[in-house]
Amino acid sequence: MSKYNNEYVKGVLKTQGTRFVNEDGQEIILHGYGVANWENVEGFMIGSAPLPMNKFKFILFPGPGEDHNPERWTSRRFVSQQIRELCGQKYLDTFWDRWEENHLREEDIALMAEMGFNCVRVVLNANALLYEEPGLQWNEGGFGRLANVIDWCEKYHIYAILDMHGVVGGNNGATGDSLFCEYPSVFLDAESKDRQVALWEEIARRFGHRWIVAGYDLINEPVSSPIQHEYIPLLEAYYDECIEKMRKIDKKSIFFLEGAKYARDARIFNRQYDPECHNWAISIHLYGASPEIKDLYPWLLKQEELNVPLWLGECGAGAINDAVFYDICAHYGIAYTPWGWKTAKGDRPGHGPVNHPLPKEWKKIQDFQMVGPRPTYEESIKIMDEFIELTKLEHCAINYDGPRLAAKHPDIDLPGAAYDMWTEDGKRYYGNWELSNYLNFRLEDHTKLVWACEKAIPYPKFAWYNDPNEERYDPLDDLALELSAGEFANYTVREVEKPCQVTLNGVGPCIVELFCNGESLGTVTLEEGSILEPKDSQAVTIPAGEERTVKVVVKEGTLQLKKVKFAY
Repeated sequence: MSKYNNEYVKGVLKTQGTRFVNEDGQEIILHGYGVANWENVEGFMIGSAPLPMNKFKFILFPGPGEDHNPERWTSRRFVSQQIRELCGQKYLDTFWDRWEENHLREEDIALMAEMGFNCVRVVLNANALLYEEPGLQWNEGGFGRLANVIDWCEKYHIYAILDMHGVVGGNNGATGDSLFCEYPSVFLDAESKDRQVALWEEIARRFGHRWIVAGYDLINEPVSSPIQHEYIPLLEAYYDECIEKMRKIDKKSIFFLEGAKYARDARIFNRQYDPECHNWAISIHLYGASPEIKDLYPWLLKQEELNVPLWLGECGAGAINDAVFYDICAHYGIAYTPWGWKTAKGDRPGHGPVNHPLPKEWKKIQDFQMVGPRPTYEESIKIMDEFIELTKLEHCAINYDGPRLAAKHPDIDLPGAAYDMWTEDGKRYYGNWELSNYLNFRLEDHTKLVWACEKAIPYPKFAWYNDPNEERYDPLDDLALELSAGEFANYTVREVEKPCQVTLNGVGPCIVELFCNGESLGTVTLEEGSILEPKDSQAVTIPAGEERTVKVVVKEGTLQLKKVKFAY
């Protein structure tokens, strides 16, 4: 059995010091995805009109007199408004029910299990569960769909973390929020806050007894606009009230708490938030991180200080995260759920493992979003019906490579720069290279990384968007690891179901000895050449097993290693 997959999903999940453990006290490394767009849509992930590059700043940092976001599909509330304009109120009355039924189905949860995931961040919107009407009027259809998801999670052994992504009144004023305005109304008026707390109590009453419900992510990325920091004390009070009232109903579930500033601000984590049960964790959202410990440093300090686990509740789902960063997090028991599971594949690159196509005439909707001509009711209804249908898994493109790479399951090609962070017994690996590199990648490791593609060498920086005039690079695709005689690097794969062929891809001249879990596999050679045209070495075979670590040791010469290929 492996702590990295769903074989350890057994009984109630709880925290034990800085780790997550199952009912048998076995540590489990939580790994899954956030179900983006199910109840809480974000325009850029469901096919909204591409945002003009010169207006991007308006999304996060609006100035006086500027629009918050030129896109009209920034939240469930604004999508509803536009569907009403395009298709009419009667169509809108059934739209969200149909959307939710198609977008997340049993087939999706089954696929998560097939890919080896053991948890899912179930993204919720308060408006899908609580009608915007006086009093507390529950949307039984929304609760029924949530109950179905929880049933499927139990069937396929995937822990469910319930994430209130869009709270009553809004949590941060940014894109994807269920905001009334550009401020976090859940902290501004008592009614919004009381309704949200009551909603959490109702969720705890209905689902808190279910062992598969691991816990509650109480609010997504709260008080994140630069002008909202005055509300941080109100965020602390909100957590205190939710936990106090929910603990009267549910004593077993974990509370996952996010800091301000897009879950990047650690200042509120200055005390124990669950004094009764001490069963809570800190949730971090981390995009654009370099795969090294320094980006986790402030959070690891909080982990040690408060003796609680960490959860990387959102992160980029790119190669850096998948091939390297997950293993670094796993070393510290940090749960890992990239963003997000199913998104639109259209004018922009798709995110995550599953991408649904857009209707053939979708541009008519995009043009209207950008204040263009309005399609007729008949045209709009036809397009939106197709839009809903295409979100079913059967119509989607599925990327198995990303999840397989993150979990390190063969068949995969591990980049040379995706070497293990640790060697044995928790000891850090450091190379012999005295200099750093200017590519801002794995700087802590003292390894020599060399340029291995024909692109012009760019000045490295993280950007929130792709500038078409700037050539970007991917460190894991565009770099190679250089090892001289006496140096080594380790590459670990898991769930090796049968004997597996291992091949080095790179150039020498060099002689390399390969080991598997300490046992020598013999030597291979690589001839001199250009790293722009790497060659494959002879193949060696590693046996089946739960975890296999291949050690690449240069005996003579110099190796420039582009990939380590693991193939059945």
